[in-house]
Amino acid sequence: MLDTKFNFNPRKWHRAAVQLPAQYFIKGQSSRYMDCTILNLSRSGAGVLFPLSEQLKSRASVFFELIVPNTFEQVTVRGELKNKNARNDGLVGGVEFVSLLPEEMFAKLA
Repeated sequence: MLDTKFNFNPRKWHRAAVQLPAQYFIKGQSSRYMDCTILNLSRSGAGVLFPLSEQLKSRASVFFELIVPNTFEQVTVRGELKNKNARNDGLVGGVEFVSLLPEEMFAKLA
């Protein structure tokens, strides 16, 4: 979000719009990995489209697994659900990663 009055972007890390298929697991809640889509990505977090049927609790610990596009490389990241909003096709959750995504990995994914 850009504040045009002061020309200031409050986000610390660049956020890229993506459409990355992934799988997620919610610690203490899920019994198996399920499909989701990462809609936007930064080094510190992601916007994720979860199935509408998922019961998401704020501050839930979420694990993601995804394949780096055009490679056979698999990435696993852990984050915490910070917010969620309903959409026609699912729930969009804002996830903050526990640790920063390495810059070279972000470049491959974005």
